[in-house]
Amino acid sequence: MDVKTYAVSFDLPNVSPDVMGIDLEMANSFRSDPSVICMIGIEYYNPDLRQCCASIASITRRSDEKTLVLWLLEQLDQFHQRRPNAKLLSFSGLDNDIRWIRERLDRMKVEAPLVAVLDEMDHVDLKVEFYRRTQNDKISLKRLEEICGIERHSSVTSKKVSYILTDLIRKDHTDAVIPERLHGYLFEDVHHLLLIFDRWPELRLDKHNLPDEEVHMFLESIIRTVNKFIQNNQNRNGYQKDFRSLTNYLNSLRQRMKQVQADQSFENFSLPELPDLKLKHPEFERIRKKHRFLDGIQVIDAETGAYRLRRILFKPQGALAVVRHEGKLLMIRRAESLKRAAGFWGLPGGEVEKGEPSEDCAVRELGEELGLTGAVTRVLGTSASFNGEFELTWVEIEVEDIKGLTPNREEVGDVRWVTPEELRGLEPLIPGALEGFARFLGGEWGKGQPEPDASAED
Repeated sequence: MDVKTYAVSFDLPNVSPDVMGIDLEMANSFRSDPSVICMIGIEYYNPDLRQCCASIASITRRSDEKTLVLWLLEQLDQFHQRRPNAKLLSFSGLDNDIRWIRERLDRMKVEAPLVAVLDEMDHVDLKVEFYRRTQNDKISLKRLEEICGIERHSSVTSKKVSYILTDLIRKDHTDAVIPERLHGYLFEDVHHLLLIFDRWPELRLDKHNLPDEEVHMFLESIIRTVNKFIQNNQNRNGYQKDFRSLTNYLNSLRQRMKQVQADQSFENFSLPELPDLKLKHPEFERIRKKHRFLDGIQVIDAETGAYRLRRILFKPQGALAVVRHEGKLLMIRRAESLKRAAGFWGLPGGEVEKGEPSEDCAVRELGEELGLTGAVTRVLGTSASFNGEFELTWVEIEVEDIKGLTPNREEVGDVRWVTPEELRGLEPLIPGALEGFARFLGGEWGKGQPEPDASAED
């Protein structure tokens, strides 16, 4: 077994000396044979020295796994003796590093006194803590590092590490050497756990909250599952009473979904109680699982009373004015002083005011930005704005007197009438605009984007 130690000077005022970060790297994660723990990294912070102290232990033989796991127990026991209030810090979520360790200990029949330290130390899982604060379970360590402003220097990926370790374990001989860059990768992992934990108290995660559109999708999914289950099994003997209860549950859920649409918020939403049925059916087990997940989402923060979801389903509305004349389309370059999409080329348009129809908004914005008046001919459809913030309605407007065009220089930097070919040459064009033009105005307006210059590639 190879053990490497690291010491890095760092000031971490919010990290207690009682905290030890831990991370594992495994082989055979992509194969049918049992996975093997090949590397274990641990790190703690010494506030007296203002120093992070880390140890990375590794093996290259399957038969040495027990030695590696026992090394970890010894490190934890020594740390716990020095720090009776010791806590383990990890980032693993449901695929818990401690669970992996316990599985090995059970299989290896390690004596209880040696295992006791795992029960005596509290466990803080940053992935679980992120979910508790945001209700969002879509987070990776790399993304959490980015949120905390932590730079990763190692270019190795977790998947690459697992492939390399798998290849080494398959050789299963003592002279195999784990590349130094893998030790560096694991050191960064455990070190960054402490860095993230240090910044955790001041971390603002509001914008990473679970989007309400995902909650809406989860609810639609359980409605479909319940409905399908009832339809497929409604003629089975003995299920009638259970199906009446499930039908009531389904109707209640649909009614509450209607109220969500009316309120444009999940703030007053509550999940109806799932009937306690004794059905032994795999499809009903899926329903139970979906219900438990939804029931676990906290829409209102228990401590602050704040609404915890991100309002994406109920996006603010905008309108775009589509004006054509003699085969050409009216485009504007947005003024550099604007808050959104400054300096980009796009269609005239803006935000819909409260109670204002989208068609009226498009006509109004056309007048405010370009001094033109016209009549709505049709609504072409809706799309999301390039950053997903707004839902945009494309409104075609017929303008009789284009000579009245007078740009408002506070909002418009430039104006052009363009053909499809000229449209594709406008730079910078609002991202995703060509897809919208192709969809609503015809393929010729969105196709034929210039190919990247091969000579510009490295």
